[in-house]
Amino acid sequence: MRKQRDLAVAAILFISEAAGQTPDIRDSLPVLEPPDPWTPLVLAPYAVAILILAVLIWLMRRSRSRRHSGESAEHRAHRRLASLAPSTPRIVYTELHSIFVEYLESRVHVKASRCTTPELLEVLSDTHLLSENWHASAEVFLADCDRAKFSSAEPVREADAAVDACRALIGQVAGTPILVARTGRRE
Repeated sequence: MRKQRDLAVAAILFISEAAGQTPDIRDSLPVLEPPDPWTPLVLAPYAVAILILAVLIWLMRRSRSRRHSGESAEHRAHRRLASLAPSTPRIVYTELHSIFVEYLESRVHVKASRCTTPELLEVLSDTHLLSENWHASAEVFLADCDRAKFSSAEPVREADAAVDACRALIGQVAGTPILVARTGRRE
């Protein structure tokens, strides 16, 4: 196969030489210029400006999300409970659970959002925030929240009663002095 190709090329060159024509192997396209070495330096200020703008936007969004940081955890929880709009039980109970857990995180300084319901009840028991009666009430409240969030069954109590239960639990925790483990001070 290779011999045939070599013979064909040799025949074409022989014929073109005999006719006095040699094939032109020069390219008809102009020569490309190499890129300018200053291009990265020209683009660098734009990249820095975009980076500064992104950091400023991030800082503004972060400060906007913390604008209510001056209010107490109890006030924030009660404000959120007051603004809770009637909706489906799943949405209401999900929001109630979120309010209660975020309140516990800011009041007790534990990662309550990372805890399962049994772990959260254990934290409440270990910190002695709730008496036995209130502990049972918290257990029922959290079980209702879990049932509404994760199962197709309807919750046992109405949304208004659940809001009142959440409000009462927050009031009970707010009335208990807490020894903060990190600082050693009472709140």
